[in-house]
Amino acid sequence: MNIKSGRSVVALALVAERLEGTYLTRWLSLAAFGYVALAVSTAIEASIFTRFGGRFGMALAMFPAIVFCAATVTALFRPMGGAQTLRDRARQFLGTRTPAGLLLLLCTSSALAADAGQAGSRIDSLLSQEYPAGKPGAAVLVAKAGNVILKKCYGLADAERMMPVTPETVFRLASATKVFTATAILMLAEQGKLALDDAVTKLLPDYPVPGQRITVTHLLSHTSGVADYLDRPDSMEWARNEYTVQDLIDALKGRPAAFAAGEKSAYSNSNYLLLGAVIEKVSGIAFGQFVQTNIFGPLGMTSTSCSGTFGDVPNLAAAYEPARTADGQLDWSQLRVARPYTMSALYAAGGCVSSIEDLARFCDALFKGRLLQARSLAESLEPVTLNNGTSGTMSRGGWQLDKVRGRRAAMRGGALPGVCTWFLVMPDDDLVVILLSNRTPGKPRCGMLAVQISEIAIGSN
Repeated sequence: MNIKSGRSVVALALVAERLEGTYLTRWLSLAAFGYVALAVSTAIEASIFTRFGGRFGMALAMFPAIVFCAATVTALFRPMGGAQTLRDRARQFLGTRTPAGLLLLLCTSSALAADAGQAGSRIDSLLSQEYPAGKPGAAVLVAKAGNVILKKCYGLADAERMMPVTPETVFRLASATKVFTATAILMLAEQGKLALDDAVTKLLPDYPVPGQRITVTHLLSHTSGVADYLDRPDSMEWARNEYTVQDLIDALKGRPAAFAAGEKSAYSNSNYLLLGAVIEKVSGIAFGQFVQTNIFGPLGMTSTSCSGTFGDVPNLAAAYEPARTADGQLDWSQLRVARPYTMSALYAAGGCVSSIEDLARFCDALFKGRLLQARSLAESLEPVTLNNGTSGTMSRGGWQLDKVRGRRAAMRGGALPGVCTWFLVMPDDDLVVILLSNRTPGKPRCGMLAVQISEIAIGSN
């Protein structure tokens, strides 16, 4: 059922109002109410079947339709408390003086519910193909206007022990960590503890930036020109070791800038390394402790952490990457345990872990104003302005900006050996897509998959 068919139902209700007292009225009203019942029950069925599957899901899915239709027939044809006419019965049953008006509300709601159920089924079918049973998998959340279209897990968290992905499975976030770092910086800005146009050297005096002024906004929006500290030939070997924040900053000193601050947008992990150091300097506590105290703890995100070691994390999914052939090509038919790296090496740029349940809580709080003021959030999603007055490809808050079917989209992705994570938000459609996977991006490419999911989710618009 869609919006157009919902309007047809309202037309039936209006005709029924005009024909009150005739034999035809009863059947027109029954048709209108029955159509709403069918649409709503269809949406409920799709949701239940998507969640449970199999014969059990099918049996459960039939129940709402039977109950809804029975209630509709009973309400329309059984006298209730002295209501003598069909109009009185409908009004008493619906609790309104305008049955047609409430039918419009019911039809619109049921149309949206039906579309959401159909979208959830299509998304589930897509993900089931990309993350088949018996192989490393994913956890996915799709929510629109605060309503969950799909929250489901696929494949294995640990292929050696045949442990499935569950809502409590914890994933390495890689660069999706940056959404926490950016939120923490904006919280400190709202508290007046820093300004977004503060120079980095004001907040980190021991980090000299010769010849140019780099601000907090430059770091947030990837327009600083600071070289990427992870861009090195031995990056994976280097990332296996433990480091202090000062070790990471010292590794940047003396490296030439890639371009003048504000000249263009260019992704660099060093930006968020420095933002993590700024958070520590301004707050007086470690980055991991700050986000735990100010974000994770208050929201009940018990599976999320940005400190310690991966070995200390309960329910952590094993990470898998493709094997290599003798000539060095990737063999996606054979997935092996990925090369290791430490949380401290990735730090505020990519060292956090979380679950789909926790990230659902985080997104709900972020977009409902429980973490940031509406103005701060809106500005963080606006394009950054470059030195020449044009807009960069990143937002002021570090989101990658794009379009999905011509509509605004903002994304944050993370990719490392054995990790592929993706946040996609569409502010004008109130849509959030989160995908967490424990396999190297490539087959599938989780960013492209998130875009496909979003296209399905907004397809009815």
